[in-house]
Amino acid sequence: MSSLILSDDYVFETIEGEGHLVGKPSIFMRLAMCNLTCIGFKSPDSPFGCDSYVSWSKKNKLTFEEIFKIFEDGDYINKLKGNHVLKITGGEPLIQQKALIEFIEAFFVKYDFYPGIDFETNCTITPAKYWEGIAATFTVSPKLSTNGDPEEKRYVPEVIAYHASIYSYFKFVVQKDSDVEEIIEKYIKPFSITEDQIWLMPCCGSRDEHTAAAPWVAEVCKQHGFNFSPRLQLLLWNKALKV
Repeated sequence: MSSLILSDDYVFETIEGEGHLVGKPSIFMRLAMCNLTCIGFKSPDSPFGCDSYVSWSKKNKLTFEEIFKIFEDGDYINKLKGNHVLKITGGEPLIQQKALIEFIEAFFVKYDFYPGIDFETNCTITPAKYWEGIAATFTVSPKLSTNGDPEEKRYVPEVIAYHASIYSYFKFVVQKDSDVEEIIEKYIKPFSITEDQIWLMPCCGSRDEHTAAAPWVAEVCKQHGFNFSPRLQLLLWNKALKV
């Protein structure tokens, strides 16, 4: 039986908190495992750096049928036929890309429609052409040097070029002026990414940290013509991690 390895969050309904779909009703399917640490984002209210580490660091192997039952029990199938988007996230979901393609094809066979899909990915693994065929979109979150991982792990030019070419939505966590310069020099200039493809959001792990950091990010967005992204989940429900 085909399967996916899910996080401790499994599948859940929420409101998208970040990026171009902020405020969108969503069904999140959070997969386990990641190829980056983001330890440089560590703060008093986000001690592991990554804001979803507590969830994706746990591995739960579920068959497709077990996952479909979660969708059915939550009435998520009907919601995906309406205004909800299926947000495939992690960790890094494209680590399990082959199984994900099999899952979506099995979803289509079972329910006779393709859900609207948006991936949350760290821009280190090239998406398969399959996703273009079903009009999936990508919220791409490349990690800047402040994330704490080596450049050869977090900065993959051919993947960045691919997302620039298909007009993916780029979302960056920023903390200081040098982050903005890095975005301009290593993303905008070499890959012709346009300002309207870019969302900036504050580095924070709680409502209080968001409140303190957001005004500076908003000013940067005004100066450069970038889009501002809140971290709405923190404003609504406060701390990102269960600590």
